[in-house]
Amino acid sequence: MRFAVALILMLAALPVWAAEGLVVRATGFAIQSGAEDAASARRRAVADALLQAALSGGASVQGHTVVDKSVVTSDLLIVRPVGRVIRHEVISLTENGGTWTAVIEAVVGLGQSGQCARRRNLEVVVYGPLIRVEPDAPAWTEPLAMEVAKALVKRVEAHPATRLVRVTDRPLPRLSAAEERFDYAALTRGSVRLREGQHGFVPVVVIEVGGLGARPELRMAAEMVLIAANGTESRQTIRRSVSLPGVSPFGRAAAAFEPDRRQLAARLTSGVEAEMDALLDIETCKPVTAHLSVSGGKIVAGVGRNQGLTRGAIAFTADADHSTEMLEIVELGADRAVLRPLDPGRPARAFAGRPVRFVETGQ
Repeated sequence: MRFAVALILMLAALPVWAAEGLVVRATGFAIQSGAEDAASARRRAVADALLQAALSGGASVQGHTVVDKSVVTSDLLIVRPVGRVIRHEVISLTENGGTWTAVIEAVVGLGQSGQCARRRNLEVVVYGPLIRVEPDAPAWTEPLAMEVAKALVKRVEAHPATRLVRVTDRPLPRLSAAEERFDYAALTRGSVRLREGQHGFVPVVVIEVGGLGARPELRMAAEMVLIAANGTESRQTIRRSVSLPGVSPFGRAAAAFEPDRRQLAARLTSGVEAEMDALLDIETCKPVTAHLSVSGGKIVAGVGRNQGLTRGAIAFTADADHSTEMLEIVELGADRAVLRPLDPGRPARAFAGRPVRFVETGQ
Protein backbone atom coordinates (compact mmCIF):
# COMPACT_ATOMS: atom_id res chain seq x y z
CA MET A 1 0.00 0.00 0.00
CA ARG A 2 2.82 2.38 0.94
CA PHE A 3 4.56 1.55 -2.34
CA ALA A 4 1.37 2.38 -4.29
CA VAL A 5 1.02 5.74 -2.50
CA ALA A 6 4.69 6.55 -3.13
CA LEU A 7 4.31 5.64 -6.79
CA ILE A 8 1.29 7.92 -7.16
CA LEU A 9 3.20 10.81 -5.56
CA MET A 10 6.17 10.22 -7.84
CA LEU A 11 3.96 10.20 -10.92
CA ALA A 12 2.23 13.38 -9.79
CA ALA A 13 5.60 15.08 -9.51
CA LEU A 14 6.61 14.23 -13.07
CA PRO A 15 6.17 16.90 -15.75
CA VAL A 16 3.03 16.62 -17.84
CA TRP A 17 3.22 16.88 -21.62
CA ALA A 18 0.44 18.29 -23.74
CA ALA A 19 0.33 17.79 -27.49
CA GLU A 20 2.23 21.05 -28.00
CA GLY A 21 4.64 21.08 -25.05
CA LEU A 22 5.33 20.78 -21.35
CA VAL A 23 2.57 21.73 -18.89
CA VAL A 24 4.03 23.48 -15.84
CA ARG A 25 2.73 25.34 -12.81
CA ALA A 26 4.88 28.34 -11.90
CA THR A 27 4.81 30.94 -9.12
CA GLY A 28 5.94 34.55 -9.37
CA PHE A 29 6.33 37.32 -6.81
CA ALA A 30 6.38 41.13 -6.79
CA ILE A 31 6.59 43.72 -4.02
CA GLN A 32 4.07 46.57 -4.04
CA SER A 33 5.74 49.91 -3.32
CA GLY A 34 2.54 51.86 -2.59
CA ALA A 35 -1.22 51.97 -3.05
CA GLU A 36 -0.86 53.31 -6.59
CA ASP A 37 1.48 50.45 -7.49
CA ALA A 38 -1.07 47.62 -7.04
CA ALA A 39 -1.93 47.07 -10.71
CA SER A 40 1.71 47.23 -11.74
CA ALA A 41 2.73 44.82 -8.96
CA ARG A 42 0.13 42.32 -10.11
CA ARG A 43 1.54 42.44 -13.64
CA ARG A 44 5.09 42.06 -12.36
CA ALA A 45 4.10 38.99 -10.34
CA VAL A 46 2.53 37.38 -13.40
CA ALA A 47 5.58 38.34 -15.48
CA ASP A 48 7.85 36.68 -12.91
CA ALA A 49 5.71 33.53 -13.08
CA LEU A 50 5.92 33.57 -16.88
CA LEU A 51 9.68 33.79 -16.57
CA GLN A 52 9.77 30.79 -14.23
CA ALA A 53 7.61 28.87 -16.71
CA ALA A 54 10.05 29.72 -19.50
CA LEU A 55 12.90 28.38 -17.36
CA SER A 56 11.04 25.10 -17.05
CA GLY A 57 11.18 24.86 -20.84
CA GLY A 58 14.95 25.09 -20.93
CA ALA A 59 15.75 28.81 -20.73
CA SER A 60 18.86 30.01 -18.92
CA VAL A 61 18.90 32.92 -16.51
CA GLN A 62 21.25 35.35 -14.82
CA GLY A 63 19.93 37.45 -12.00
CA HIS A 64 20.71 39.56 -9.00
CA THR A 65 18.67 41.19 -6.28
CA VAL A 66 19.64 44.48 -4.62
CA VAL A 67 18.47 44.79 -1.00
CA ASP A 68 18.53 48.04 0.96
CA LYS A 69 17.51 47.87 4.65
CA SER A 70 15.66 44.58 4.04
CA VAL A 71 13.65 46.14 1.19
CA VAL A 72 14.10 44.80 -2.34
CA THR A 73 14.94 47.83 -4.50
CA SER A 74 15.97 46.08 -7.69
CA ASP A 75 15.15 42.60 -8.86
CA LEU A 76 16.84 42.21 -12.25
CA LEU A 77 16.18 38.99 -14.04
CA ILE A 78 17.94 38.49 -17.37
CA VAL A 79 16.81 35.48 -19.32
CA ARG A 80 17.98 34.00 -22.58
CA PRO A 81 14.81 32.26 -23.77
CA VAL A 82 15.08 28.72 -25.04
CA GLY A 83 11.72 27.50 -23.84
CA ARG A 84 8.67 29.41 -25.02
CA VAL A 85 5.39 29.98 -23.19
CA ILE A 86 2.75 29.08 -25.75
CA ARG A 87 -0.25 29.78 -23.57
CA HIS A 88 -0.96 30.28 -19.89
CA GLU A 89 -3.76 30.67 -17.37
CA VAL A 90 -3.60 32.61 -14.10
CA ILE A 91 -4.68 30.19 -11.36
CA SER A 92 -4.46 32.62 -8.45
CA LEU A 93 -3.28 36.14 -7.71
CA THR A 94 -3.05 37.13 -4.05
CA GLU A 95 -1.53 39.90 -1.92
CA ASN A 96 -0.12 39.51 1.58
CA GLY A 97 1.80 42.23 3.40
CA GLY A 98 2.60 44.12 0.22
CA THR A 99 3.85 41.06 -1.66
CA TRP A 100 1.85 39.76 -4.61
CA THR A 101 1.96 36.07 -5.48
CA ALA A 102 0.87 34.81 -8.89
CA VAL A 103 0.37 31.16 -9.70
CA ILE A 104 0.01 30.26 -13.37
CA GLU A 105 -0.36 27.08 -15.37
CA ALA A 106 1.48 27.31 -18.67
CA VAL A 107 2.28 25.21 -21.71
CA VAL A 108 5.93 25.57 -22.67
CA GLY A 109 7.28 24.25 -25.94
CA LEU A 110 7.52 24.90 -29.65
CA GLY A 111 3.84 25.50 -30.23
CA GLN A 112 3.14 23.15 -33.12
CA SER A 113 -0.40 22.19 -32.23
CA GLY A 114 -1.95 25.21 -33.94
CA GLN A 115 -3.78 26.31 -30.79
CA CYS A 116 -4.05 30.02 -30.19
CA ALA A 117 -5.11 31.35 -26.81
CA ARG A 118 -5.25 34.97 -27.91
CA ARG A 119 -5.00 36.54 -31.35
CA ARG A 120 -3.36 39.86 -32.04
CA ASN A 121 -4.80 42.30 -34.56
CA LEU A 122 -3.22 42.94 -37.95
CA GLU A 123 -3.38 46.34 -39.62
CA VAL A 124 -2.90 45.51 -43.30
CA VAL A 125 -1.89 47.63 -46.27
CA VAL A 126 -2.69 45.93 -49.59
CA TYR A 127 -0.22 46.61 -52.39
CA GLY A 128 -0.55 46.11 -56.13
CA PRO A 129 -0.78 42.43 -57.14
CA LEU A 130 1.99 40.73 -59.08
CA ILE A 131 0.33 38.82 -61.94
CA ARG A 132 2.08 36.92 -64.71
CA VAL A 133 0.22 34.94 -67.37
CA GLU A 134 2.09 33.16 -70.14
CA PRO A 135 1.19 34.37 -73.66
CA ASP A 136 0.08 30.90 -74.80
CA ALA A 137 -2.38 30.51 -71.89
CA PRO A 138 -6.10 30.77 -72.78
CA ALA A 139 -7.42 34.32 -72.94
CA TRP A 140 -9.75 33.76 -70.01
CA THR A 141 -6.89 32.99 -67.58
CA GLU A 142 -5.74 36.61 -67.21
CA PRO A 143 -9.08 37.86 -65.82
CA LEU A 144 -9.14 34.67 -63.71
CA ALA A 145 -5.79 35.63 -62.19
CA MET A 146 -7.17 39.07 -61.33
CA GLU A 147 -10.22 37.45 -59.72
CA VAL A 148 -7.97 35.24 -57.61
CA ALA A 149 -6.02 38.29 -56.42
CA LYS A 150 -9.26 40.09 -55.53
CA ALA A 151 -10.57 37.03 -53.68
CA LEU A 152 -7.42 36.94 -51.53
CA VAL A 153 -7.82 40.61 -50.64
CA LYS A 154 -11.46 39.99 -49.69
CA ARG A 155 -10.38 37.19 -47.36
CA VAL A 156 -7.90 39.53 -45.68
CA GLU A 157 -10.66 42.08 -45.18
CA ALA A 158 -13.12 39.49 -43.86
CA HIS A 159 -10.79 37.92 -41.29
CA PRO A 160 -11.94 38.84 -37.74
CA ALA A 161 -8.41 39.79 -36.60
CA THR A 162 -7.48 42.07 -39.52
CA ARG A 163 -8.23 45.66 -40.51
CA LEU A 164 -7.48 47.11 -43.94
CA VAL A 165 -5.97 50.55 -43.53
CA ARG A 166 -5.12 51.19 -47.19
CA VAL A 167 -5.39 49.57 -50.63
CA THR A 168 -3.04 50.85 -53.31
CA ASP A 169 -2.05 49.80 -56.81
CA ARG A 170 1.54 50.78 -56.08
CA PRO A 171 4.20 48.17 -55.25
CA LEU A 172 5.56 47.67 -51.76
CA PRO A 173 8.31 50.30 -51.22
CA ARG A 174 11.77 48.80 -51.00
CA LEU A 175 13.56 52.10 -50.51
CA SER A 176 14.87 53.28 -47.17
CA ALA A 177 13.25 56.29 -45.51
CA ALA A 178 16.20 58.43 -46.61
CA GLU A 179 16.05 57.20 -50.22
CA GLU A 180 12.29 57.75 -50.36
CA ARG A 181 12.82 61.49 -49.90
CA PHE A 182 14.15 61.57 -53.46
CA ASP A 183 11.66 59.10 -54.95
CA TYR A 184 9.40 60.69 -57.59
CA ALA A 185 6.31 58.58 -56.78
CA ALA A 186 6.61 59.27 -53.04
CA LEU A 187 7.12 62.99 -53.65
CA THR A 188 4.18 63.36 -56.05
CA ARG A 189 1.70 60.78 -54.70
CA GLY A 190 2.69 60.46 -51.06
CA SER A 191 4.37 57.65 -49.18
CA VAL A 192 2.79 54.20 -48.86
CA ARG A 193 5.50 52.96 -46.51
CA LEU A 194 4.45 50.61 -43.71
CA ARG A 195 4.33 52.07 -40.22
CA GLU A 196 5.54 50.19 -37.16
CA GLY A 197 3.05 47.46 -36.31
CA GLN A 198 1.52 47.28 -39.81
CA HIS A 199 1.73 44.45 -42.35
CA GLY A 200 1.81 44.67 -46.11
CA PHE A 201 -0.05 42.13 -48.24
CA VAL A 202 1.05 41.37 -51.80
CA PRO A 203 -0.98 38.81 -53.82
CA VAL A 204 1.10 36.99 -56.43
CA VAL A 205 -0.59 34.90 -59.17
CA VAL A 206 1.35 33.07 -61.89
CA ILE A 207 -0.37 31.03 -64.63
CA GLU A 208 1.66 28.88 -67.00
CA VAL A 209 1.00 26.25 -69.67
CA GLY A 210 2.90 22.98 -69.52
CA GLY A 211 2.63 19.36 -70.55
CA LEU A 212 2.97 17.76 -73.95
CA GLY A 213 0.66 16.41 -76.60
CA ALA A 214 -2.88 17.31 -77.54
CA ARG A 215 -3.97 18.00 -73.93
CA PRO A 216 -1.69 20.67 -72.44
CA GLU A 217 -1.79 21.44 -68.71
CA LEU A 218 -2.72 24.77 -67.17
CA ARG A 219 -0.80 25.48 -63.97
CA MET A 220 -1.53 28.19 -61.41
CA ALA A 221 0.60 29.22 -58.45
CA ALA A 222 -0.99 31.69 -56.02
CA GLU A 223 1.40 33.07 -53.43
CA MET A 224 0.19 35.04 -50.44
CA VAL A 225 2.90 37.29 -49.00
CA LEU A 226 2.56 39.11 -45.66
CA ILE A 227 5.42 41.48 -44.90
CA ALA A 228 5.86 43.12 -41.49
CA ALA A 229 7.21 46.63 -41.10
CA ASN A 230 10.51 45.19 -39.88
CA GLY A 231 10.90 43.27 -43.16
CA THR A 232 10.07 39.76 -41.96
CA GLU A 233 7.93 37.83 -44.41
CA SER A 234 5.36 35.05 -44.15
CA ARG A 235 4.52 33.21 -47.36
CA GLN A 236 2.00 30.60 -48.32
CA THR A 237 1.91 29.15 -51.85
CA ILE A 238 -0.77 26.95 -53.32
CA ARG A 239 -0.41 25.21 -56.66
CA ARG A 240 -3.16 23.86 -58.87
CA SER A 241 -3.11 22.29 -62.33
CA VAL A 242 -5.80 21.14 -64.75
CA SER A 243 -5.71 19.54 -68.16
CA LEU A 244 -7.04 21.74 -70.91
CA PRO A 245 -9.64 20.20 -73.26
CA GLY A 246 -8.36 18.81 -76.55
CA VAL A 247 -8.80 20.79 -79.74
CA SER A 248 -11.54 19.57 -82.06
CA PRO A 249 -10.74 19.57 -85.80
CA PHE A 250 -14.04 21.45 -86.28
CA GLY A 251 -13.24 24.04 -83.62
CA ARG A 252 -15.40 24.90 -80.58
CA ALA A 253 -17.87 27.71 -80.21
CA ALA A 254 -17.31 30.00 -77.22
CA ALA A 255 -20.74 29.19 -75.79
CA ALA A 256 -20.06 25.46 -75.94
CA PHE A 257 -16.73 25.94 -74.13
CA GLU A 258 -18.21 28.09 -71.36
CA PRO A 259 -19.17 25.20 -68.98
CA ASP A 260 -15.67 23.70 -69.31
CA ARG A 261 -14.08 27.07 -68.60
CA ARG A 262 -16.12 27.55 -65.45
CA GLN A 263 -15.25 24.05 -64.24
CA LEU A 264 -11.56 24.54 -64.91
CA ALA A 265 -11.57 27.89 -63.12
CA ALA A 266 -13.35 26.35 -60.12
CA ARG A 267 -10.77 23.56 -59.92
CA LEU A 268 -7.87 26.01 -60.18
CA THR A 269 -9.19 28.21 -57.37
CA SER A 270 -10.45 25.44 -55.07
CA GLY A 271 -9.25 26.02 -51.51
CA VAL A 272 -7.51 29.35 -52.21
CA GLU A 273 -9.58 31.30 -49.67
CA ALA A 274 -9.14 28.61 -47.00
CA GLU A 275 -5.36 28.77 -47.50
CA MET A 276 -5.49 32.55 -47.06
CA ASP A 277 -7.41 32.11 -43.82
CA ALA A 278 -4.82 29.59 -42.62
CA LEU A 279 -1.98 32.04 -43.26
CA LEU A 280 -3.79 34.80 -41.37
CA ASP A 281 -4.58 32.42 -38.50
CA ILE A 282 -0.88 31.63 -38.15
CA GLU A 283 0.18 35.26 -38.38
CA THR A 284 -2.36 36.55 -35.86
CA CYS A 285 -1.21 33.92 -33.34
CA LYS A 286 2.29 35.39 -33.31
CA PRO A 287 3.10 37.91 -30.56
CA VAL A 288 3.09 41.64 -31.24
CA THR A 289 6.62 42.87 -31.95
CA ALA A 290 8.12 46.34 -32.31
CA HIS A 291 11.33 48.33 -32.10
CA LEU A 292 11.80 50.70 -29.18
CA SER A 293 12.66 54.36 -29.40
CA VAL A 294 13.55 56.79 -26.62
CA SER A 295 12.16 60.32 -26.57
CA GLY A 296 12.18 62.72 -23.64
CA GLY A 297 13.39 59.97 -21.34
CA LYS A 298 10.43 57.74 -22.28
CA ILE A 299 10.71 54.29 -23.85
CA VAL A 300 8.19 54.11 -26.69
CA ALA A 301 6.97 51.26 -28.92
CA GLY A 302 5.02 52.12 -32.08
CA VAL A 303 2.23 49.63 -31.38
CA GLY A 304 -0.86 49.81 -29.22
CA ARG A 305 -4.53 48.90 -28.95
CA ASN A 306 -4.89 48.68 -32.74
CA GLN A 307 -2.51 45.72 -32.66
CA GLY A 308 -4.43 44.09 -29.81
CA LEU A 309 -2.24 45.17 -26.88
CA THR A 310 -3.71 45.69 -23.41
CA ARG A 311 -2.28 47.29 -20.27
CA GLY A 312 -1.65 43.79 -18.94
CA ALA A 313 0.95 42.98 -21.60
CA ILE A 314 4.60 42.55 -20.68
CA ALA A 315 7.36 43.31 -23.19
CA PHE A 316 10.45 41.13 -23.49
CA THR A 317 13.46 42.43 -25.39
CA ALA A 318 14.12 40.08 -28.28
CA ASP A 319 17.50 41.02 -29.75
CA ALA A 320 20.10 38.31 -30.17
CA ASP A 321 23.04 40.41 -28.94
CA HIS A 322 21.65 41.24 -25.49
CA SER A 323 20.12 39.30 -22.64
CA THR A 324 16.35 39.50 -22.50
CA GLU A 325 14.84 42.07 -20.15
CA MET A 326 11.24 42.77 -19.20
CA LEU A 327 9.26 46.01 -19.44
CA GLU A 328 5.69 46.89 -18.48
CA ILE A 329 3.24 49.19 -20.22
CA VAL A 330 2.57 52.42 -18.34
CA GLU A 331 0.71 54.30 -21.10
CA LEU A 332 -1.26 52.75 -23.94
CA GLY A 333 -2.67 54.48 -27.01
CA ALA A 334 -4.07 53.33 -30.33
CA ASP A 335 -0.65 53.03 -32.01
CA ARG A 336 1.73 53.81 -29.17
CA ALA A 337 2.83 52.28 -25.89
CA VAL A 338 5.11 53.85 -23.27
CA LEU A 339 7.13 51.25 -21.39
CA ARG A 340 9.04 51.07 -18.11
CA PRO A 341 11.73 48.49 -17.29
CA LEU A 342 10.86 46.11 -14.48
CA ASP A 343 14.37 46.75 -13.23
CA PRO A 344 14.27 50.37 -12.00
CA GLY A 345 18.03 50.68 -12.30
CA ARG A 346 18.03 50.32 -16.07
CA PRO A 347 18.22 53.69 -17.91
CA ALA A 348 15.85 54.42 -20.80
CA ARG A 349 18.74 54.90 -23.22
CA ALA A 350 19.71 51.23 -22.77
CA PHE A 351 16.60 50.24 -24.74
CA ALA A 352 16.90 52.57 -27.74
CA GLY A 353 16.51 50.66 -31.00
CA ARG A 354 16.00 47.28 -29.39
CA PRO A 355 13.26 44.91 -30.60
CA VAL A 356 10.64 43.71 -28.14
CA ARG A 357 8.03 40.98 -28.11
CA PHE A 358 4.82 41.41 -26.10
CA VAL A 359 3.18 38.68 -24.02
CA GLU A 360 -0.34 39.16 -22.67
CA THR A 361 -0.54 38.33 -18.96
CA GLY A 362 -4.32 38.66 -18.71
CA GLN A 363 -3.96 41.32 -15.99
